[in-house]
Amino acid sequence: MPQVVSCGEMEPSMWSKLPSDLMRLVLELLGFADFQRAKSVCSSWRYASKQSSPNNQNPWLILFPEKGKDHCLLFNPEEKEVKLYRIQNLGVDFANSNCLATYGSWLLMQDDHQYNILYILNILTCEKIDLPSMKSQLSIVETIDDMFLVKLDNNRDVLFWFDEKTKDYVVIWIIQPRFLVYSRKGDKFWKQIEIFDFYDDMVYKDHKLYLYSWSRDVKVLDFSQDIPRQVFESQVNYDYSRKPEDVFYYDAPLHLWKKIKTENLVVRVTGEVLRVKSIVLGNSDVWSFRIYKMDSSNSKWEKLDYLGEEEAIILDLGITVRLANTIQGVNGNSIYFSGNHNNYCDSDLGRFWNEKDILIFNLGTQEIERSHPSLFSSIQLSNARWFVPNFIQM
Repeated sequence: MPQVVSCGEMEPSMWSKLPSDLMRLVLELLGFADFQRAKSVCSSWRYASKQSSPNNQNPWLILFPEKGKDHCLLFNPEEKEVKLYRIQNLGVDFANSNCLATYGSWLLMQDDHQYNILYILNILTCEKIDLPSMKSQLSIVETIDDMFLVKLDNNRDVLFWFDEKTKDYVVIWIIQPRFLVYSRKGDKFWKQIEIFDFYDDMVYKDHKLYLYSWSRDVKVLDFSQDIPRQVFESQVNYDYSRKPEDVFYYDAPLHLWKKIKTENLVVRVTGEVLRVKSIVLGNSDVWSFRIYKMDSSNSKWEKLDYLGEEEAIILDLGITVRLANTIQGVNGNSIYFSGNHNNYCDSDLGRFWNEKDILIFNLGTQEIERSHPSLFSSIQLSNARWFVPNFIQM
């Protein structure tokens, strides 16, 4: 009978003789840190790694230092030791720009001094793509010069998507209550779609734009053709008599209690549409979240208490991702949240962005886990957000 040898008893030379297809399967199951270690096993594994990529569905945190710095910092939660990776020499325009959205390793940036200047930047390769100027080509700003530019400060009204293989991209803005403005690869100017409704959030997935309205309806536009077209619209039975828990802000006597409620649209890996409601008290750091899914008749939202141990919501991106549940530091059945999708940056409410708004909410325990305090102890930050990086093998 042939001798059975366990993996732990295999000779080093046997690891290098594994079929290349098997090596790639193993490599693609690994997180970033283990992937880098596996590349060092031998020359055969390094060669296989060039045809593979790490399991890049695990969220990382990107940290933006104070204004005037031409670098950013990356944090990988799956690593046992708390490490910050500095990405620097990104250019002077980066130091004077604001990150509006992310997709993979790409950032959508806006110049702080010339608001009509937008560009896309890959933080791992430093590749830059300039976008068409808005001020000179959008007819809706001809009469009121700052009408469109003011909206750029609201991250809930901007969306960015990028295809790493084809380099196709789309940048979309909502200008309430009439226009949706977008630019795609090859466009020399921004295009407009009249929408005639108020929308609270939007998500782009599989060449489809999902719009979430104030009445809790979902509309889907197909962007796979030259001219976007509507392919779906729900008919939710919305109760217009607002209940106490749905009040956006309320005051309590002698105290500045502000209940801030925000609703976000999320599209799952399966294509199922979710509604995520986040609530925070304006004078505290206590967050709570509720998730709802649309029923099969598209007429109402039903509460959802469980996502699955291998799935998590990245609220900044409006999507769910499949996680490798064997990786420590990465939590399934959770919501990764950084505060960028909430309308509470208002001096009257006494709340601004801070490191306490970077958190992971566990749906099973209904408890919040905050990022390691050493991440913020020695640096002054202006912003941070969760993202899912793309790693290109060289």
